[in-house]
Amino acid sequence: MRWGLLLALVAGIAAVAPATAADTTRVKSYCSPSGDVCYGIFKNDAGIYRFRLTLAAKYFSRYRICVLPLGQQARCKSFPVKKTGASWGGTVVWQRNYPVRGPRGYRVTWRRGTKRLGPSLTFYLPAPI
Repeated sequence: MRWGLLLALVAGIAAVAPATAADTTRVKSYCSPSGDVCYGIFKNDAGIYRFRLTLAAKYFSRYRICVLPLGQQARCKSFPVKKTGASWGGTVVWQRNYPVRGPRGYRVTWRRGTKRLGPSLTFYLPAPI
């Protein structure tokens, strides 16, 4: 009986556990020379892209991410900076927040107001197989 309960508990924890780092691939990233500001594009095994910002301290309360599907217009959205463990930042799921315009390049820019936090990063969505 105890083994059955233990097995059920372990199976339940495994079912709700967040994705591990092994399930996520860094597509592109950037860190400031001081390392206080880092951001990147990450993709998991299911094809979900995440835009992640990490700050050493809460330097500002909101940030913007602008996504430019190459050959089209950019769309910018604002997000709050949140406490994430020992640091600050946020994670945004691309497919939930921006239109997917099919196979092409997508240029992503992190901003504080109108000022870029660093260089834009570009990723390419391949055609479906």
